[in-house]
Amino acid sequence: MMLKKVIVNTASQLIAKGFTATSSLIVTILIGRALGESGFGQFTKIFVFAGYFYTLVDFGLNSIYVREAKKEDEIRLFKVLLGLRLFLSALFFLLAVTIAFFLPYDLQTQTGFPPLVKLGIYIASITIFSQAIFTTANSYFQKNLKYYFSTLASISSAAVVLLASVIFYLTKSGVLSYTFAYVIGGAFLASVAIFLLVKVTRQNLLPIFSKSESLKLLSHAWPVGASLVLNIVYFKVDVFILSNFRSTEEVGLYGLAYQFFEASLTLPIFFANSIYPVLNESYKNNIELFKKNLKFWLIWLTIISLLLTLVLFFASYLIPFVYDGKFTGSIKALQILSLGMPFFFLSAILWHVFIVYKQQKKLIYIYLSGALLNLFANLLLIPSFGYLAAASVTAVSEAFIFFLMVVFLVFPKKSQLS
Repeated sequence: MMLKKVIVNTASQLIAKGFTATSSLIVTILIGRALGESGFGQFTKIFVFAGYFYTLVDFGLNSIYVREAKKEDEIRLFKVLLGLRLFLSALFFLLAVTIAFFLPYDLQTQTGFPPLVKLGIYIASITIFSQAIFTTANSYFQKNLKYYFSTLASISSAAVVLLASVIFYLTKSGVLSYTFAYVIGGAFLASVAIFLLVKVTRQNLLPIFSKSESLKLLSHAWPVGASLVLNIVYFKVDVFILSNFRSTEEVGLYGLAYQFFEASLTLPIFFANSIYPVLNESYKNNIELFKKNLKFWLIWLTIISLLLTLVLFFASYLIPFVYDGKFTGSIKALQILSLGMPFFFLSAILWHVFIVYKQQKKLIYIYLSGALLNLFANLLLIPSFGYLAAASVTAVSEAFIFFLMVVFLVFPKKSQLS
């Protein structure tokens, strides 16, 4: 039963990702061929910056909802979560556009964030709202193992982004038009997710803005949320450092390689999200079954991750053919990034183990250590070695995070795995 549920929900996500990844690849090809390395570098700066705030508005609240919501109060708690996320969205939208206004730009060296990129950030920041609504809808889908509804929302959004991008490509539009395509797609993503959720629950899902209940959710989620923020620091700060020390073309080369790598990272996340509710239940009811299930998935995720590493390594050689001879520098970057794939697979499932054990505070120490390593290594190496240093530090940082997770889980005497 456990295996069937995990496979069905992971398959649902993979179907969505198969479509969205294909459409995203086509969109990436359109942008890369139309705008070149420099234009793609601008696009990367815009959405990496906006992505920081996706994580802030997420803040690990879904994991707490899945763990804490009971059948009798899951709808009310969902409404509270939705209200909290909308409030956070407004807060972080204002923060994003304010910070973007003050981002540095050196006209002489052409490094940093030029006015065009800042305007793109203002536009892209609208997607903070749509991402927050979709993420909240996913909390209910994850809790009830109904990810196939999330699949429909993702596919509809990807189709809209693809259609808009094709139109902009044919009309020879610039980077701001492609940015707006994602705003339109985000609106569809949120709308379809909420529509499907209303159809499933047959209830009014108007948000509840409850200070006390929201603070209670945040009090449980803050260790996970803080860890996610630190995760973003160590996982995405390289683009920000690249933007300030190296050319926009290098940002584009790294950004393209990272798009392929990031698309692949959805696979372990899908597995982990599908496995988590089942592990959580088995841990409550049968500790031996929990250990058996955990070991089973760790073995299989290791095998799958190694296969995916090989696929990424050899697929990197196709980049110049796909992008009309451009982005040859992305080959080596993607090959280096692919080496971190096994560690990311295993870290994704161990992340949820900490939450099952209610030891999520330990994630803060782990990701703080990873963030510091990543930050200092990138500051030291990127000015001299550029985007290849960024790729290397990413792979090493993920291995370091996995190592710390194992140490925290296995070696303490009181650990459930010892």
